[in-house]
Amino acid sequence: MSTSTLKPRKRAALSGALRLLLLAPALLLAGCFTSEEELIGSRHAVRAMPPGDYTHTPFDTEGVEWGGVTWQGRIDYGFFSRRYTSDTPNFPHQDARLRRLSGDIHIGQWPREDGIGYGVVFIYEDMTTYHQPDCHILTDEALSEAGIERDPEGFCSIETLDQLEQVIRTYLDVLDGDIRIDGIYRRVG
Repeated sequence: MSTSTLKPRKRAALSGALRLLLLAPALLLAGCFTSEEELIGSRHAVRAMPPGDYTHTPFDTEGVEWGGVTWQGRIDYGFFSRRYTSDTPNFPHQDARLRRLSGDIHIGQWPREDGIGYGVVFIYEDMTTYHQPDCHILTDEALSEAGIERDPEGFCSIETLDQLEQVIRTYLDVLDGDIRIDGIYRRVG
């Protein structure tokens, strides 16, 4: 059955799902900051995003919302673990931790199948946005100053929390405020 014979709502849902399937590999393969071990431990993590009910909407590579809400549920914060979790299935950032970098700018850490990933998180009153950094933006010189090398697959492997903070600060300086948003959590109810 072609998508032209589907009802508009079903066609829109199918179209959004197809876009997600096409975009997912690109997001996974984008050069990003990773580590084998967690660099933001419970001692260094902060509670920046208040627990509550949220929706999650991804953005495309142009920084535009697409596909509508892809997840909705309650996000909780563990007092001892200092992790963000949800009992709602498919929470995109299960077991994430945040570390304040400056003001409302945080480094987000989340487990991945192949290690630990890091991103830039912006906390606002009723929403939280995030950006998946691309280490290809940084020059070899900037990476070298932080003691980081880009691996053959394009990932920048980080070994210490100090390296992570330094490279994220450098990354934000290079972008000079022109940061693409990759997703948003909106507080509901």
